[in-house]
Amino acid sequence: MDTVWDQVLADIAELVGCPSVADTSLAEPAAPFGPDVRRALDCALGIARKLGYDTADDEGYLGWGDIAGERSEQVATIAHVDVVPAGPGWSTDPFAMERREGWLLGRGVIDDKGPAVLSLYAGAFFLHEGITPRYSFRALLGCDEEAGMSDVKHYLAGHESPAFLFTPDASFPVCNAEKGCFGGSFVSGPIADGVIRSWSGAEATNAVPSESVLVVGVDASALPAPRMNADRLTIESTAPGEARILARGIGGHASLPEGTLNAIGLIVSYLGEIRELLAPAERDYLALLELVHADTAGEAVGIACSSTAFGALTLNAGTIAVRPDGRIEQTIDVRFPDATTTGVMEATLTQLASRFGASFVLGRSKDPFSVDAGHPAVQALLDVYREVTGREAEPFSMGGGTYARNFARAVSFGPEDEELELPAWAGSMHGPNEAASEEALKEALKIYILALVRLMGLEL
Repeated sequence: MDTVWDQVLADIAELVGCPSVADTSLAEPAAPFGPDVRRALDCALGIARKLGYDTADDEGYLGWGDIAGERSEQVATIAHVDVVPAGPGWSTDPFAMERREGWLLGRGVIDDKGPAVLSLYAGAFFLHEGITPRYSFRALLGCDEEAGMSDVKHYLAGHESPAFLFTPDASFPVCNAEKGCFGGSFVSGPIADGVIRSWSGAEATNAVPSESVLVVGVDASALPAPRMNADRLTIESTAPGEARILARGIGGHASLPEGTLNAIGLIVSYLGEIRELLAPAERDYLALLELVHADTAGEAVGIACSSTAFGALTLNAGTIAVRPDGRIEQTIDVRFPDATTTGVMEATLTQLASRFGASFVLGRSKDPFSVDAGHPAVQALLDVYREVTGREAEPFSMGGGTYARNFARAVSFGPEDEELELPAWAGSMHGPNEAASEEALKEALKIYILALVRLMGLEL
């Protein structure tokens, strides 16, 4: 590992240098998610070839590197080379990886370009040692994890699911259960003579916005100083009769709201202080937004629930905009346990919206899924983690949605370590200054190598 580590870091840096935010409006032949994602896929496949893999891709939807085994059945990994938009608040160039005090900074270092490189090097252990594995090994490289996972759907339409797969796109030890994903948006009714001109939040629905900007048709001199969150709100004049309100929160991933602060919610709170300046329809919609942003458990909107297997529901209101027709649209991203259903939530939120002259528009959704914690492969991964770290640990469930839910036998397996404390200047995945610990990544590589060796010895 020590002999290859500098090259591992160089390969992560090269991959981070590709600003691979999926954009289907720029789709081209063999690049369905745009040229930037295609460049990232080509970069990752180039790393795989350098390590000795045979490579191919599925019309640009997804690529892979293969190592032939004694049997045709596959043990596989899957990571993704697409990323969420950088967003505001970075102290470094998000697409130029920086090493600082034992940490890597850059969009994708932990989600999921760093882990993608680790998975390639883990499989290359067999080539380096001249070992023919029992099962063939395939390192899958996805291109649409963040925006819908259509890449995996396309792949599975023409390829068999592996005998077992893990995705390095979560936390250790082993996540064998994922909450369901439920998306939608609250759309205001028609707004006459409104003062809200534009409103922005996060660039992706599955991110907690670290910044939100509201432009109103009110002179800045008529806007009072905020009574709450004054240190996080800035009001400035942009033109006579127009003001810009900027809120700075604490960003993060939609499935992990603890420790975040939604910047849209900060502006909602301020609008509550100047309610009398809004048009009647805006006041109605504000009352709805106050419920949406009241908590991250769905209590105020009536969908809160939890279960022993999956934990509690979480709700994030990540993006907001004034539509061309003048209506305001607030999206939500809900991660839900097996204690509710999409139908129940849709009915509850539709009824809620109607009370305020608004509507609820259903987005995409996925049911919760799980793999038996007693499965030999799950236990093998867990045993390796315990042996390397010396920690007693059990499988867990989470709110984040990964590729694992698309395969017959799959789990997510690191490399994040929730016990690591981030430096003050470092951030989490989907937020500004996304960071990864070098030592944690190096330990993860060791875990992945040993895990693949252990999986090859099982009857899958």
